[in-house]
Amino acid sequence: MKSLLQTLFSCSLALFFCACGNEKSSTIISQKAGFGHFDLNPSQEVLAGEELVGVYFMPSWNTSPDPNVDRYSFWSCIQDPKNCASLQNPGIWGPKGRIYNARYPYEGPYLDRKPIKELKGFYKRTDPEVARKQLQYMKEYGIDFFAYDWFFGRNYYYHLYFGPQSKIYYPEGWKIDPNRDGRVAVPGLIEWGDQLEVLLAENAKLPKEKQMKWAVNWCDDSHERWMAWLKIGSPDELARKANYEGEKPDRELYLQVHDKITQLWIDQYFSRGDYLRSEDGRPVVYFYFPQDAESRAAFYGLILKDLLDRSQAIAKKAKLPGIKFIAVTAGPMLERERAYGLPTQWKAKNPNRPWEGGEYQKKMLLQEYVPRLKSMGFEGMTAYVYHNFLEKDNRSYADMRETYRGHWNMWSEKFKSDPNFEYQVPVAMGWDMRPAGGTWPQQTGFPSEPYKDRVHSTKSTFRDKLKEAVAVSQKYRASNGKTIMICCWNEYLEGNYIEPTEGHGFDYLEAIQEVFEK
Repeated sequence: MKSLLQTLFSCSLALFFCACGNEKSSTIISQKAGFGHFDLNPSQEVLAGEELVGVYFMPSWNTSPDPNVDRYSFWSCIQDPKNCASLQNPGIWGPKGRIYNARYPYEGPYLDRKPIKELKGFYKRTDPEVARKQLQYMKEYGIDFFAYDWFFGRNYYYHLYFGPQSKIYYPEGWKIDPNRDGRVAVPGLIEWGDQLEVLLAENAKLPKEKQMKWAVNWCDDSHERWMAWLKIGSPDELARKANYEGEKPDRELYLQVHDKITQLWIDQYFSRGDYLRSEDGRPVVYFYFPQDAESRAAFYGLILKDLLDRSQAIAKKAKLPGIKFIAVTAGPMLERERAYGLPTQWKAKNPNRPWEGGEYQKKMLLQEYVPRLKSMGFEGMTAYVYHNFLEKDNRSYADMRETYRGHWNMWSEKFKSDPNFEYQVPVAMGWDMRPAGGTWPQQTGFPSEPYKDRVHSTKSTFRDKLKEAVAVSQKYRASNGKTIMICCWNEYLEGNYIEPTEGHGFDYLEAIQEVFEK
């Protein structure tokens, strides 16, 4: 599918835009005051037995235009720049793709990121034996659940009477056109879900006490997919007979697709015994960068709470106690970077032809956006990766530990008097995006901030960061809950992975095991 490659970079670029930082003069926070000191010596013992440990899981996908060749988005970029679709994408690197020269040399291949032989090296993402090993390692080393980065393409219509599409999920009883091979009335399908299917199938085979819990991390963040959605029913699409007359991305259909997503969660995920639930029995859904969904919902005159309320109503109609939504967010904190802020509105340049483009508007700073989360329907927040805190950038892992302490302190203090909104303390293993070209892509063909691609941890420094995170979680237990979120199991292109590799072996899993003593 055309959008697969660019979606990863949408995630990465969004992380950049949400980490460059800016802040209004009326809300300036002292950098010195922001960095927290939690009275924890790295050698000090912490009582981490009660903490839940979560880790994000990023799917891979096929980037080959040849249907007979399966070229993995991860492995091709680690091994050979000529086969790395990420480096050759003109949409993110300009017409010549990623350019390497004396100033910006190619520094790969990055073979230290090759998974260990027990995982079959550069494994197939749908290999059940590998999935079983991944689940085994997570469980054995003290990880309690994984949050799967979950993508959904709104714009895909399909035909239930057409063999290859007959098993694609569609809510039972929903309208189809029997005269069009069962053409569905409401479009949309899961993207990059084959890896999750195998993980869940293998998980179900395990004894209950050895199964991993898991949750959806809904990534509704691709601008390219948003534009593809708006093109439904456009003259060009109708001319090439991609869609039928009357199929258009209006407000009603947008809401129906949202309902379809929620119903899919209920039918295929929430009914499973291995799905992550809150203490009161509600399924937990992580929501990656809610500002993206909010800004696009605003195009239809909707607020994000409208969408979350619909999901809650559908869940309760299905006899569930509701859904617990946790926002996964980061953002600019410095006023000079407001242009890269968190948008709350998308406005078409031509309302009658929105597929031709528009602008993200009403951008907010992180400290402006976060106080709104509870009113949107979220009951907590965490993060994927923080790239800075105010003026402080991550140029080393020592920097990253310092910037994280700033965020931990700020948000824990903010919510310490609110037991109904939790801050799940996040931790990252590092950052090094060189296999995908560097941080961050520009049309010039060069990364804009290559100095951020040296955020490398060791077992010792990662372990110390985990101890600090536990101390923060426990200090603010009444409001922070007891969840530590780790990024990531396998973000290989972003250099943020704890899965055992030839480069670091089991170091990061052993650090987790040592800290949490599970």
